[in-house]
This record gives sequence, structure tokens and C-alpha cells, in this order.
Amino acid sequence: MKRIIKYGITALLCAAAVFMAVKFVNSTLADGMDNYVNNINTEVEAKRRALLSDGTFREGIRVNDIPIGGMTYNEAKKALEPVEKELVGDIGFKVEYGDNRSIDFGRDFFYVSYNTDEILQEAILLANDGEFEALRQQIDDLKKNGKNYEIDCKVSADINRIASIVKEAGDSLNVDPVNASFKPNPNSVTDGGDRFTYVDGKNGYRAKTDEAVAEIVRRAQELDYGTVKIDGEVIEPDVTKDMLQGRIVRRSVYKSSYSHSPYDAPNRVANIIKACGIVNGTVIEPKSWNGYVFSINKKLGKRTADKGWLPAPGFVDSGARSVDSPGGGVCHVSSTLYNAVIKADLEIVYRINHSSHVGYVPWGQDATIDSNGPDFKFANNTKDFIYVFMWVDQKKQKVCCEIWGTPFPSSFDKIEFYAELLEEIPPTEMEYKTDRTLQPHYWYIYNNAKTGYKYQSYKQYYKNDKPVGDPVKVATSTYRMHPKRIAVWPGFNPAVDYLDPAYKIDPPGEENNS
Repeated sequence: MKRIIKYGITALLCAAAVFMAVKFVNSTLADGMDNYVNNINTEVEAKRRALLSDGTFREGIRVNDIPIGGMTYNEAKKALEPVEKELVGDIGFKVEYGDNRSIDFGRDFFYVSYNTDEILQEAILLANDGEFEALRQQIDDLKKNGKNYEIDCKVSADINRIASIVKEAGDSLNVDPVNASFKPNPNSVTDGGDRFTYVDGKNGYRAKTDEAVAEIVRRAQELDYGTVKIDGEVIEPDVTKDMLQGRIVRRSVYKSSYSHSPYDAPNRVANIIKACGIVNGTVIEPKSWNGYVFSINKKLGKRTADKGWLPAPGFVDSGARSVDSPGGGVCHVSSTLYNAVIKADLEIVYRINHSSHVGYVPWGQDATIDSNGPDFKFANNTKDFIYVFMWVDQKKQKVCCEIWGTPFPSSFDKIEFYAELLEEIPPTEMEYKTDRTLQPHYWYIYNNAKTGYKYQSYKQYYKNDKPVGDPVKVATSTYRMHPKRIAVWPGFNPAVDYLDPAYKIDPPGEENNS
């Protein structure tokens, strides 16, 4: 039994020893295999690493057909500088303008950029990654087939600087067009010729600087340098002479006579000529402007002797009689102008009639003025300028007025001006007026009796000599009645005193009319 147990223990020990021996052998074999594999991997990795770039470009890599294999980044960069320079060329433009003038835009006016860095950064990474075999294959392919990169060059202009200089050059060529113009020719009323002097318009010129700058920018991008010309265009005026000549027409004309006494008195005629000369050629602005109202008192100024106005008859005492005063007779001018204004369809601002009738225009169609009193004013109610021409035709002894402006609207082509009698106002009984300068029994007729009258004036529009619509009321004019007045000595009593014809004298300073 003991022997059986001993043999059993021995068998177990032997089995254990065999197991441990086999385990040792297996372990030794595994470690050896691992070491073998690791050695192989290390060798492969060493070879792979040997294939990795040392900071130089692979053989076969070219840029613009320039080989850069074996070069470092900086070496390749420097080697490609001539290529860049050749690509961009000599940047520059010559801008021609005017008569043999030019501007040179050199390198300083342009920005240049290349994609060289981008290319080299990509090329340096070629065949520098992957497993050994793949990496070796990439290297072999590059050597055999190569790879070429092309540098892209971009040139852009400093637009603001170039545009500023080109614009300045263009501005030196620019000329604004000049519209045709005209002005009144006041001398034409006496010397003849057209009422207006016309000046032809002139063409302008505008340099196309924007187009020149755009061409420089475009051609710089295309690397197409050279000459650029600043072209331009002719700018025609908005208003031509032909347009002006059809735009201003004579709207009205009116003439009054001074051929009969007392209106032909030399001083009176001289005052009329002087006043017409002042009014002649007057330009009145459109109603939308400030100077659209015309005042004849303002135009003529104060009528005083020191300003060259001669003494001539003028109404006093509300038209009862007339006496000489500087500027007498100018009412003939204002009345003639008044009739022309009505016929020109302009707006009457202020007008009153004489206190007594005057014989140079019809009843109800006169306009009195005085330096210190009544005025005649009218407004330019049109949208364009109004031109007034006044003169004296000394051969025909007429005061003449023409008014020019834009044509009438199509609804009418003429205006007639007339007045109708509304009422007669008979004079009242004779009156006596004391003159303290008279000695007893001396007397004179201060003024004769005058019948008063009331008139209504109208204007009638016409088209092709046919009335258009009803007559339009213009103004009511009342001419005062005056009783006969006798100037007598102080203390005269009509109940007891007798006006002896032997003591009748002429009125001091009396004249016949205005």
C-alpha cells in the first residue's frame, strides 16, 4: 500500500515537471516570435522613416517647369522669384489725355499677389505620409511621372489713388455746355434791328474718367499693361438759339399821340422821352421770383429839377387846373404803358385814373402817377420773363410801348381794351375862392366848370378775330366834376361886390392840361 502511494506521488511530480517544461518551451518560443516581429517592424519603420523628407521637395516636383526636387522651402522660394517676376512683367500704364498730356502709373500704384506659398506648402507634403510600401510607391511615381504646379499671379490696382489722379486730369478737360442766351436790345427802338440779341450756345465736354479707371483695373488683372486713353463725349446745351427765338413773342403793342396842343409842349415831350428811355428795356421776373411787380414810380425815381426833369403842366387841385411842375407829362408814359399791360394780359396791382380827363388816351384808360402820390404797378403773372420796350417816335409824335414774353395760351391770341360811359356828373353852382394876394376889385377865373364822368373799362379776348367769352371788367374810373371857381380879393362879398371886367387878370402860373 505504501509502495502504491509512493509511485502515485512520483507520477504526479513527473507530470508536473513535464507540464512546467512544456510551458517553459512554449513561453520561450512565443517571446522569440515577438522579438522577431518587433525586429522586422522596427526595420520597416526605419526604412519608412528613411524615405520621409528631410525638409526638401521630392524629385519630380516642378513649379512652372522649374525642378525643385531636393530644394528646401526657402531655396525653392528663391529659385522661383525670376518666374514670379517674369509672370507679372513690368507693371505700368500710361494714361493719355488732352493735347499730348499723359500720366504714368508705375508699380507703386498696384498690389501684386502670387499663390507660390500655397503651392510650396502643398508640394512639400507630397509623398511624406503613409505606410512604407505606399510611401515608396508615391516617391517612385513622382520620380517617374513628376508633378508640375503653375504659379497664379494676381495684380490689383490701388483704385482710389488712380481714380483721384485720373479724375483730376479729366476735370482739366471738362467744359460745361453753355446754353444759348438772349438779352433785350433797347437800342433797337431807335436804331432798328431785332428787339433781342441772341448768342449761340456752346457744346461742352465730359471726360469719361470712370471708363479709363475701369480699363486700368481690368487690364491690370489680365497683366495687359500699356497705354490707356481718357475718352470723352460732347455735351450739347439744353437750350439752343432756335428754341429761344420761338419762345419769346410780342404780346402787345400800344401807341398814343402827342401831336396836338397842349401835349406837344417841348418840355413835356422832353420829359416823356426821358421817362421812356428809363423804362425801355425793363426786364420783369416771373411771379415765382421776388422782382415780379413793376412800379413806375420806383423805376423813374423822384421827378425833381436837380435830376433833369423839366417843368411842364400837371394837374393840381384834384384836376381843377394844371400848373407847371418838374416831370410834367410822365403820366402820358404811365397811361401808354397801362394800355399795353392790359393788352398783354398782365396783372394790374395798382392804378388810378386822373381826376380829369386827358386827351392822349381814351376815357377810362389812363393811369396817373406822381412822385409823392399815385403809382402805377403791375405784376408779371406768367412763368417767364416779361420785357418792356418804350420809346418816342418823334417823327410821328407818338409814345410807343411793346411788351414781350411767352405766347398767349391757345385759347386766345389778342385782347382789346375799351371803356363805356356809365354816368355824367354835371358841375354845381359857381364858387368863390379867396386869394389873399389880390388887391381889392382884382379877380381871375381860378378854374372853369367841368362835367364829371364815370366810366367802366373792359377787356375782350379774341381768337382769330372772333370774341372769346364775355367782356371782362377791368376798372371803374371817375373823373371829378368841378364847379366854376372865381378867385377874388379878401373881403369880397358876392351880395354887394361887383366883378368888374376891367379888373380881371390872368391866373398865376396857369396851364391848360397834364
